[in-house]
Amino acid sequence: FSVNALGDVVGSSDNRDGHAHAFLWTKIAGMQDLGTLGGVSSKAFGISASGQIVGWSTTTVNTTHAFLWTKAGGMHDLGALNDGSSFATAINDVGQVVGYSVDPNSGPTHAFLWTEKDGMRDLGSSDGADTRALAINIYGTVVGWTSGKGRPAHAFIWDREGGVRNLPALDQLQESQAVGVNASGEIVGWKNKTGQERNIFVWIKDTGLRDVASPGAAFDTRAAAVNAFGEIVGTAFGSDSGMRAFVWTKSNGALFLSDLISSAADWTLNVASAVNNMGQIVGYGALGGTTHAYLLSPTQR
Repeated sequence: FSVNALGDVVGSSDNRDGHAHAFLWTKIAGMQDLGTLGGVSSKAFGISASGQIVGWSTTTVNTTHAFLWTKAGGMHDLGALNDGSSFATAINDVGQVVGYSVDPNSGPTHAFLWTEKDGMRDLGSSDGADTRALAINIYGTVVGWTSGKGRPAHAFIWDREGGVRNLPALDQLQESQAVGVNASGEIVGWKNKTGQERNIFVWIKDTGLRDVASPGAAFDTRAAAVNAFGEIVGTAFGSDSGMRAFVWTKSNGALFLSDLISSAADWTLNVASAVNNMGQIVGYGALGGTTHAYLLSPTQR
């Protein structure tokens, strides 16, 4: 799920046939089915300030392709590298799309950058490994992860000047992913400390890497997104708390979202996947025993 500056939400919801369909939700119109590229399923993962939406959909020939949806033109197929499959994961506010494309001949998975002018561009890799792009900021800086050649996934950064390169200061033998980058260049992600224990990091070019404290007694914490103010959302796992959504702010540290809503609310907030600059958070959880998307809006800012 994702949310833009207007509080418009995108994600996916199962239809009556049990197939996931991408949706757009707005306060005025409610939930709208975005359809597919001719196949049976689709999912939306990103939305820009102007309402452009990206994700992936199955097609009439049973392949999966990245899409760009607009109110005027509907769902547009972005194609794929080497006639393979493709998945769009994010879009910035100038319409640049990132994601990854899978080689049809069991070759490597490559991150891509798509623009209306140039189409889909292979971002390559530092050593021929797999790459997946997960986020892009307004200046075209891309982050994600790369893996292969007998080593675990490692967070990467890409820009036009330097290409794909490993994020500095992270242990090369330690699993890591970069999942978000804001306009200030703050990169957030998570790294594997020991076994199943993961923790959040923030990387800034001028100050380097720092760890972010986990909420409560959580031993496995994974970031999902960051906004312009450095506020981070994600999911934390604990032996006594299960899977719970959290938010981290500079003033309050890491807090479980369930502790910030009315105790009378019958929600279990499991996952937080995006946060906008108004502090609105989207994700999914359980309501009355059924999984639902949610939008949380702060009462004061």
